[in-house]
Amino acid sequence: VSTLRVLRSLRTGTIGSVIGSSQPKAQQQQHHRQLLRYYGTKWKITDPKSIYLKDDDGAIKSGVDDATILEVTQDTVATLLRASQKPLAICDRAPPILKTTDRNIRKKYSGCELLKKPPEETTLLILEGLNTFGRTGNNLIELLHAFQYGRDHDAVVAIQHGSWATHMVPKMWMAVQDGDIHSWIKFFERTFCVKIFYDNDDMTRYKKIIPMETRDLFMYRGGRNLGEYVEFQGYMIRNLWRSYNTGIGLDMRQKPVGNMCSVIDAMFGNERESVVYSVIHSRALEGDPGLRLMEYIARKSGCDPVAALDMEPEYVKAILEPLGMLEHPILFITDNQRPEILKNLLADPDIGPNIRLIPEEASWVGGDITLAVMADVFIGNPASTFSGFIAKSRVAMGYQANYMFRKKNDDGEWVEVCDKIRIFDHHVMDVMA
Repeated sequence: VSTLRVLRSLRTGTIGSVIGSSQPKAQQQQHHRQLLRYYGTKWKITDPKSIYLKDDDGAIKSGVDDATILEVTQDTVATLLRASQKPLAICDRAPPILKTTDRNIRKKYSGCELLKKPPEETTLLILEGLNTFGRTGNNLIELLHAFQYGRDHDAVVAIQHGSWATHMVPKMWMAVQDGDIHSWIKFFERTFCVKIFYDNDDMTRYKKIIPMETRDLFMYRGGRNLGEYVEFQGYMIRNLWRSYNTGIGLDMRQKPVGNMCSVIDAMFGNERESVVYSVIHSRALEGDPGLRLMEYIARKSGCDPVAALDMEPEYVKAILEPLGMLEHPILFITDNQRPEILKNLLADPDIGPNIRLIPEEASWVGGDITLAVMADVFIGNPASTFSGFIAKSRVAMGYQANYMFRKKNDDGEWVEVCDKIRIFDHHVMDVMA
């Protein structure tokens, strides 16, 4: 619903106010005091020491000096970076993207050149606070748009420790390992070419500070051209997936993280590497508001305005049958607002026998996303930011069997009306791209 409101009032918003070094010092200090509210309350940020250097009571072992601490931190970060640079494989499933393509794009964007500039020549885009605009799908767009804004405007994305971004990511990717928050910060900074601040006095040294609300990040339309936008956004998405959580480590609240492979494991067990399956994502989007949003996307893309909402058996079969996928498992993930959709699919003689229901105890947002991202075929709803992130991840990893934009032609046959990369296209997806 909030997404629909944004689309209605798109051109009435103001994106980001700028606080520059030319402003009065008192005004800058007021902003920094505001940031102080978002410090982490549990992690001892000023104690950057791996648990390997501590005894059972948490005290530093005798003989450990600053040089040893630095060496252990560097070794930990290097180990995490090496693991993240291996060829992509998620839950033992290798995506189709060519290793050379992935490697060449990584070389293009991983230099972190802006971080090498002196602070007095550097602009910061600040991500702060705990309030977000919308749910998980929106929040992922907001983070990816922040990375894009930084690239488009030569600004370093500066994330306040304990803010919404540092809470969102470790729940599904890049969990804190061995209780070593300092190494996690360094790893996160190096992976995304960003800066995480926990001492706000450091910000006074920078040329300009741009605070931006999550709503404004969501609304940001970035990218110099579509091809470059897809390439950069895909690179950042793959960076997340290189370090997907396996149930080991902690989130920012020091709680154990979930296993992103939990749903795949629950459904397929030891066959997870080779099993062939499809995923249908059914998202009703709160009834009439969802219908209006889907109509908006349909006008932009040319797709049918209700087919991806209704997921009728005829629509699903028109996708799966030509691919030979009616003979393989079909997984169904949903917001449960329209139970009749699943009921109709189960009742269909061609689809019903292969529908697999996900156990309630195994289902969670991270596991559902991973199941859909790594499927051989994905059928989603372009008006859902959750579906959108899944489709973007699949494009980033080289999957072609993504079905979001379809309509019936003059012969009554279902056909695609957009190519796969249009999920990133602002002309089609507006602010959801």
